[in-house]
Amino acid sequence: MDYQFNAQEWSRLAPAERAKRCRLFAHEASALALSVGPTMKRAYLDIAQHWEKLAQEIESEERRAAR
Repeated sequence: MDYQFNAQEWSRLAPAERAKRCRLFAHEASALALSVGPTMKRAYLDIAQHWEKLAQEIESEERRAAR
C-alpha cells in the first residue's frame, strides 16, 4: 500500500476517494491483526472498524449533499 495520511492532501480528495482510502486503511489494519498477540489484535481490529465507519459516514454525507 502506498498511501500515507496527509491532511492537506486528504482535504483535496473527492469523497469517493476518501471512502476508498478509508477502506484500504481498514484492510491494512485487519491484516496486521492477523500477526500479533491478543491485545494488539483487538487494537488493530478497533482501528479497522473506525476506518470502515468513517468510510460509511463519508458516503452518507456525500449522498445527503447530492439531494
